[in-house]
Amino acid sequence: MRWGSSRWGTLRDHSYRDHFPSADEGVEFTVALTVQARVAERRSRPPEDPLDRVALAADQIIRPVAAGIGALRCEYLQHAIGAEIADLQSLSDRHVRIANVFVRVRLDDAAAVRAREVQRMRHELELDELARQQARARARFIRDECLADPATARIYGLLEKSSRLGELAGVLDQEDLVEQISAWHEPARAVLIAQGVIGFLGRLKPQQSFDILDRFIPLVRAYGGNELADRLQELNVSPDT
Repeated sequence: MRWGSSRWGTLRDHSYRDHFPSADEGVEFTVALTVQARVAERRSRPPEDPLDRVALAADQIIRPVAAGIGALRCEYLQHAIGAEIADLQSLSDRHVRIANVFVRVRLDDAAAVRAREVQRMRHELELDELARQQARARARFIRDECLADPATARIYGLLEKSSRLGELAGVLDQEDLVEQISAWHEPARAVLIAQGVIGFLGRLKPQQSFDILDRFIPLVRAYGGNELADRLQELNVSPDT
């Protein structure tokens, strides 16, 4: 577009400031918008203010972007909107010649203090959430791996304690732990009973063990366990023979 130089005033800066909410609740950016422009000299009417045509368009650019950016990232916001703001020089017409449009973004002192406080609180919330996630992960590991059945629980109880794997120390001792798991894990109860019987027989004298099994075998037959009874009969040899 060609402009007649005699119609235009000198190049001047036209500036104003406004506040835009950031992503941090209660904290606003202070944005200074500057329009460098020449305004046509008109005898019958006052010269137009370039800000009147630029301010609304600038607001529509700045506001949605600022709302998604943390208040301590002033330079990032300024960079994010800089190109679109500069393009507003295309709003020039026969009354206003816009040479340049740019912004400066800052926080006033009170907003900066508030922004740092918000950042600290957010960091604490993130640490709390991380701790909850770790606790849930440890709980799942203990439930699904360590406490899957009594045998696994017994083995886990023999391992060196590690906070990374999840601590059970101080909650239950090893035998209590196995007993509790057996109450939850029905299929393992028969195994525990068999282990208990074997342990008991192992503490008796050979003749005592023989006598107990000798009386137990007819009970097994009575309940239909003939095959098991036959096997026990073969294994239950009197120590006197």
